[in-house]
Amino acid sequence: MAEDPSSLYRAETLSEISSLSLRAITLVEGLLSGQHRSPHKGSSVEFAEYKAYTPGDDIRHIDWKVVGKTDKYHVKQFEQSTNLKCTILLDTSGSMGYASPLKKQDAMPKAQYVRTLVAAFSYLLLKQFDAVGLITFNQSITAHIPPRSKPSHFQHILHALANCEFQGETHISRVVGDIIERLPGRGMVIVISDLLVRDDDVLKTLKLLCSRGLEVLLFQVLHPDELHLPFDGDIMFESLENDPPVGLDPADVREQYQEAVQEFIGHFQTNCPSLGIDYQFLDTATPLEQALRYYLLRRKSLLKL
Repeated sequence: MAEDPSSLYRAETLSEISSLSLRAITLVEGLLSGQHRSPHKGSSVEFAEYKAYTPGDDIRHIDWKVVGKTDKYHVKQFEQSTNLKCTILLDTSGSMGYASPLKKQDAMPKAQYVRTLVAAFSYLLLKQFDAVGLITFNQSITAHIPPRSKPSHFQHILHALANCEFQGETHISRVVGDIIERLPGRGMVIVISDLLVRDDDVLKTLKLLCSRGLEVLLFQVLHPDELHLPFDGDIMFESLENDPPVGLDPADVREQYQEAVQEFIGHFQTNCPSLGIDYQFLDTATPLEQALRYYLLRRKSLLKL
């Protein structure tokens, strides 16, 4: 039985970020009047440049002050504000459903964390009158909700989150290959995954999205147990994604394991910026309100550069 959608996100998270604006850094196209800049010239509210008057131009846009100074007719052009279309890709493979068996563990389960993250971004984008859609996937697409900008669309997103099951393996390249032709041109794609994949060149795949004019935001989400391996004694570790079980004493491999995990995260931190991918690592022990506030304020500061 599906969970109640309202139980899948924390109201305080949505309240915390509601005052922050998530704007596209790159130019985006759209049909509705929104908050994002477009490369198309129109009759919006923000001045872009002058052009010499030619027959057929709207005489209301002639700058008479310039005419008085130069005795030449010039009309103002404006940058057109447009609506952003964003698609959220949520990894719902088995590892994304990890919940710690340790009793003294304050970190949020990964499934709850990423559901809250999707709900928060959806709420924020719709609040800005932007269009947001959701694709859940493991080795293939499990649900697809096309981008819409109506406030009521939020309930459709929550319904999909309530019904998604975390199981199977992750195949990001295969899924992106299946959907890339359906993604809105020059829109935004938010990818949420732990990036625990086998034989899958994630960065090459995401670079392909960037090459098509899409702005890519990548959130890598891991639980503290996956970062630190804080278990004691001889333990049989069972896979959540069809790998064979492994028996070992974590103390024997903890140091090497932690180094490997940091190298794994560092690979994305180092390479994503050069590919035009906005990467953010999230530890589920970090309150989502805090993580999102930091991230959105950082993006806002980039807009001023």
